[in-house]
This record gives sequence, C-alpha cells and structure tokens, in this order.
Amino acid sequence: MSDKKILLLRICKPWFKDLIDWKTQFRFREVKKYWETRLLEKNWDFKDFDEIHIKNWYHWDSPMAIVEFKWNLWIFEHEWKQQFKLELGKIIEVLNYKKEKEFN
Repeated sequence: MSDKKILLLRICKPWFKDLIDWKTQFRFREVKKYWETRLLEKNWDFKDFDEIHIKNWYHWDSPMAIVEFKWNLWIFEHEWKQQFKLELGKIIEVLNYKKEKEFN
C-alpha cells in the first residue's frame, strides 16, 4: 500500500486532450469550501502532494494522467472570482487512453 499524497482532479475530454498534448500546464479551481479543504491546511498553508491524478470523468476505467506535483499553487482573481491555480509538472504516466479512438 502506497503512502503517497494524491490530489484527484476530474476534467472533461477536450481539457484532458489539451493536457495530454501539453497545451495546458495549469488547472484552475474556484475558491470554495470544497477546494479549500482539499488544497489548504487549517492555517491556510497549501497542502503538499506527491502526485496529481487527473481523470477524464468518473467511470472506473476512464483515462487518467498521473502528473508530478509542483509547489506552485496560487490564489488569484479570474473573471471576478477567486481561483486556485495549480501548476502541473511533467506527465509521469497516462492510463486507459488511446488518442486515436478517444477524440476522432
């Protein structure tokens, strides 16, 4: 059993394709209680993760990218909303993904 600290994010197909094609290097989440508890300690320091698992939807065998966690996490304002901005590291592994069949 692994003791890795993993942050799980879910995204839709076009965004997943952009991630795999390395067209996006950031993920954004609105600052709300749900994400505050997952990304912040009680004293508002950012939590530390070993990896980010980015899954394309909710099914058990959906495509998933395992991405290196970087320490670059910010809170900023975008479109009049406070957002968490997570910088993604290199892609470690991609599971259950066949580019030819997924997005043609």
